[in-house]
Amino acid sequence: MVKEKILIIEGARDNRNGILRQGFNKLLAQKLEGNMPRIIMGDGKMQAIDKFINYKNSRKPYLLIDLDEKESKKRDNIEKIGLSIRSEDVYFMIQEMEAWFLSQPSILDKYYCSKISSKIPKKHAKEIDNPSGFLNDIVYLRKGIKYHKVVHAVELLKLFDATKLMEDFEEFKLLVLGLKN
Repeated sequence: MVKEKILIIEGARDNRNGILRQGFNKLLAQKLEGNMPRIIMGDGKMQAIDKFINYKNSRKPYLLIDLDEKESKKRDNIEKIGLSIRSEDVYFMIQEMEAWFLSQPSILDKYYCSKISSKIPKKHAKEIDNPSGFLNDIVYLRKGIKYHKVVHAVELLKLFDATKLMEDFEEFKLLVLGLKN
């Protein structure tokens, strides 16, 4: 019998602003149908790390958090947060989840009913500094509203193409493969 996998994700666990877990479930189900992990939202980054470190169950958890810096800093970040010994179970959204959104600009255009993509630089989304701030700026510029990290993210995650995300972000591909095994 295969044990259920546990995935602890940085992000709001309440439903006042939308249910972020639903967005991640919809995204991961594209690749993990029939082998879905139980998702535990960890609130902020440090709270998610704490839940991961202190998880008390027979099942080994996996962790998904924002890197908040360039991909080249991944190893340093793992050491800084004290997870070197469990690094094979730690995955990052590089630099932040919003870089994922910027990597699929047609989804932003569809969701916001505006040509948001016209303001995204022609470089890999993981190379954009402060993706959440950048996304907020272009959404405000085009729509006059602020990007909301939970409300908008829930719906954007549901629209994603997981195959393209795996092609664009090696770390997401590794997460999916890790959860499949």
